[in-house]
Amino acid sequence: MYVYAIFGGLAGLLYGFDSGAISPAIPFITEEFGLSPAGQGLIVSFLLLGALPAIVLSTSLSKVLGRKSLLIGAGITFIVGSIGCAFATNVSVLIGSRFILGIGCGIANMCSLIYLVELAPPKIRGLIGALYQLSVNVGILSAYIVGASFSASGSWRIMLGIGIIPAAIFTIGMLISPESPRWLMTAGKEERARKVLMKLRGSKKEVEDEISDINYSLKQQTVGFKQLVGQYKKILNMNFILTFFQVFTGINAVVYFAPIIFEGVEINGWSGSNIANFGIGTALVISTAISLFIVDKLGRKTLLIYSIGGQVLPLIGLALFSDFTIFSMVCVFLYVFAFGIGLGPVFWLFIPEVLPLQARAIGMGVITFLQYTLNFLFSYTFPPLLSVIGNNVFLIYAVLSIVACVFIHYKTPETKGKTLEEIEEYWRQQDMEKAIKPA
Repeated sequence: MYVYAIFGGLAGLLYGFDSGAISPAIPFITEEFGLSPAGQGLIVSFLLLGALPAIVLSTSLSKVLGRKSLLIGAGITFIVGSIGCAFATNVSVLIGSRFILGIGCGIANMCSLIYLVELAPPKIRGLIGALYQLSVNVGILSAYIVGASFSASGSWRIMLGIGIIPAAIFTIGMLISPESPRWLMTAGKEERARKVLMKLRGSKKEVEDEISDINYSLKQQTVGFKQLVGQYKKILNMNFILTFFQVFTGINAVVYFAPIIFEGVEINGWSGSNIANFGIGTALVISTAISLFIVDKLGRKTLLIYSIGGQVLPLIGLALFSDFTIFSMVCVFLYVFAFGIGLGPVFWLFIPEVLPLQARAIGMGVITFLQYTLNFLFSYTFPPLLSVIGNNVFLIYAVLSIVACVFIHYKTPETKGKTLEEIEEYWRQQDMEKAIKPA
């Protein structure tokens, strides 16, 4: 189970690496091709533009082809995109290669989480799901390390092209990994699903109970977008609100603002931007690694509240005391640590857990698309907002963090230790209670 989880988690590493690698590479690309600010923006943003249609397409294809096949396709796409970046002879080729990488990122971000959640037993599902976000953060930190290693020579092609190595490992790993047993059941391949579960679970009784639960779940109607916004409206609305809080409680703002805070700081020859990049990357990796071992003990709901609550004071500190550089640096690291221990990894674990089997693919597609769109809107609006109201913008994120804690406490279920089918049954019971409740 853990070996397959590592292979599946490599999708997150590739997503993180290819998202982060452009940051140290873009100054050298600009110098070689004479890019304007608009050209820089195109090269950076085309990864996002490739991801959005890939999310939409993979939402439909995952029902037909399965999670494993799409992840293998994502691996091949990562390889092609990395080769294209490494050997780009002009800006158009580079932009096109970034678009191809975006397709891989979209598929990986959508399907890898579903695959890991459906593969894992309830008692370690939190650990396995959080492994994806850890992999993303390791990928980002790795991109910064590679960038720093080749910055002296300005070898931006190596910075971007070295992603071929983890992409190849991921593709080979997925080729030898099993298909999701739940997808096999939806495809009518119960015997194959039973064999996969026997390999993963070991206990025949546990396997037969799980097969029985999945069969019961499959009796529910197959869900399209119309049913998702109708029958599963309550779950979808909850996930929409959580997605808003995941983006608009300030993680991208803090990451964006960190180099400004650290500007002029130099420690043992390290520039402020390098300290910010490595410091934030390291804090995310450490905090997410810690979450692996506590998410199945504390539970998703409790860890989310602790995490988002832990963001409030650092955000207030950044708003009120940004003139004190050392204090602001401490606030940045405390905020990032709080985000990385809960809201970062638990959000992406919780979303596929609460979606019923028949709605999981389309539901994840909608939420992933929404998250990418909100990230784009946030990144677009934060700089002008910062210029208008200054550091007071962090007070807005502090207030939203408090509101998020209240919402999670009262409006979200705990999924710790429950099978995916038990979580699905919880929602059915909620609908039944609502139906029989007197007007």
